[in-house]
Amino acid sequence: MTDADGVNGPGADAAVVTTPTPTADDNRTILDNGRADGSLPAFTDLVAGPAPENRTLVEAKKWASLDDAFKSHRELETHVGKALVPPSKDATAEEWNAFYGKLGRPEKPEGYELKVARESLPPDFPYDETLSVEFRNWAHEEGLSPKQAQGFHDKFVGRQANAFNAMRESITKKADTAHSEIVQEFGQPDTDGYKRNVELMSRAARQLGITDALKEGGMISADGALLNGKLAKALAKVGKDMFSEDSYASGDGGVLENPFSKGSENLTKQGQLISSDPNKARALMRAAGLDPNTIPSLRQ
Repeated sequence: MTDADGVNGPGADAAVVTTPTPTADDNRTILDNGRADGSLPAFTDLVAGPAPENRTLVEAKKWASLDDAFKSHRELETHVGKALVPPSKDATAEEWNAFYGKLGRPEKPEGYELKVARESLPPDFPYDETLSVEFRNWAHEEGLSPKQAQGFHDKFVGRQANAFNAMRESITKKADTAHSEIVQEFGQPDTDGYKRNVELMSRAARQLGITDALKEGGMISADGALLNGKLAKALAKVGKDMFSEDSYASGDGGVLENPFSKGSENLTKQGQLISSDPNKARALMRAAGLDPNTIPSLRQ
């Protein structure tokens, strides 16, 4: 055969088409659309098929086939379908209530069963039941689950207990300091001088009507203990000026007595004092918590 025959031989008029063989470097999915039944071929080399930007994902997920990718996608859709998505910023109260309900919030504030760990609190710690009710309301408004509400409750009560202990320690320290100052000024508690001055300052506070004010100001503790030594000495001086000059006010031991007071009531001395010195009688009656106007001769 001559060159001419090769070129112009049989079938020379037909175009010669060369189809390149695909390689693993082709970054595209290769489909055989020429199958007689129209089906797609098995796709086993997934690493060779995806585009470069997707290969990292395939390798990270360790997908070996399309089935692996499809399975992962189905699982993702299932998870997303079950996920709780917060309502939008313009959601209604009903939508928020429905969301909180899915999170486990009880229908009403009373549904929170808050427990108080009494064993971890000071024995005399004043747990406020009113505050507990308010805490339930706050927890419900903020959509807290029972576990969240209990956790915040425990932290809050614990903080309050610490503050209570600190306050009690502070009061005890103040009382000890004041007592030391009083003892230094008046003598030991078992002496007549101490007893007399304590009685004078107590009666002075009652006479002046400032006992409650001193408690509110933190100068006297709830049980009546003075927390300031200087105040104790000042009240004792005021009491001495008010009562000690009365001859009927001192007993044999020098301890201040009041014939109108319970425990030292003396009708004979009362009558003598009312007759001899009405002004002092009035002062002692007021110190004992009595109204001098109940005695006709002492009315002013």
